Amino acid sequence: MNIIIEWIQYVLIFLFIKIINVFSFKISLQIGRFIGLLLYLFDARHRNVAINNLMASFPEKSHNEIKRIAKESSRNIGCTIAEMARVFKGGREWVDNAVIFEGRENVEKALEKGKGVLVVTAHIGNWEVGALASARDFRLNFVVRPLDNRFINRLIYKLRTAFNSGVIAKKNAIREILRCLNKNEIVAILMDQNTSREEGMFVDFFGRKACTTPVVALLALRTGAPVIPAFTIREGIGKFKVVIGEAIEVVSSGDNQRDIEKYTAIFTGVIESTIRRYTDQWFWLHRRWKTKPE
Repeated sequence: MNIIIEWIQYVLIFLFIKIINVFSFKISLQIGRFIGLLLYLFDARHRNVAINNLMASFPEKSHNEIKRIAKESSRNIGCTIAEMARVFKGGREWVDNAVIFEGRENVEKALEKGKGVLVVTAHIGNWEVGALASARDFRLNFVVRPLDNRFINRLIYKLRTAFNSGVIAKKNAIREILRCLNKNEIVAILMDQNTSREEGMFVDFFGRKACTTPVVALLALRTGAPVIPAFTIREGIGKFKVVIGEAIEVVSSGDNQRDIEKYTAIFTGVIESTIRRYTDQWFWLHRRWKTKPE
């Protein structure tokens, strides 16, 4: 991307953060919802992706219900943008007041094993705010793909690390993840995105084969690190709940490839179950089934 275009994009984002934070949080959230609505109305490509994903995943739902969920999913993205802008103004105090935890003891119990913890999570609710809040009491590292815009990426990186979070670049992340686990830290991996054929394996997701990262299963089998599911659910205006499940037992059968596929499918099933409960809070506009089985 041309550096001048990147700089202009960065300035626009910076100005947006400044302007939206002039308003009360309630109004800024309404602005965010409106931005999400505009995304749904005028971004036909992503709207169609969301609707097609929903139709294939919920054939029993009416077309009107499908459109409603797709629209709310877009509004959820708009809310997430407004909430992240508010983090720049309110800082840790705002985040701590906005987020409550359910199942925190599951993390504490898993850390007692001294092997670190792998967290399976997804782009649901406001995953960013949940991650920032979780880093208050635990050293949390999350695996991300750096943004294409270097200036915006630097801005987000600075925000994340200010909350005691570590950031691991997705490309060639294994070595850094192992280092964090050896220090008995937590590593969160978003498992709900499409993966290339070379990097992923196909498991069932809403009744269709989806190419999915096997990294969590591979590392759990290799290191013995406990695997815990955790999702940040939006519960109201500026209120979120980080729901942390019990550790998913990972046992080697001696057939490593079969075990990796088995547990990748199990982790994906947990994500699907959560999305079914909070359908309009997931990132439906993503081309999750882009990579096709041969």
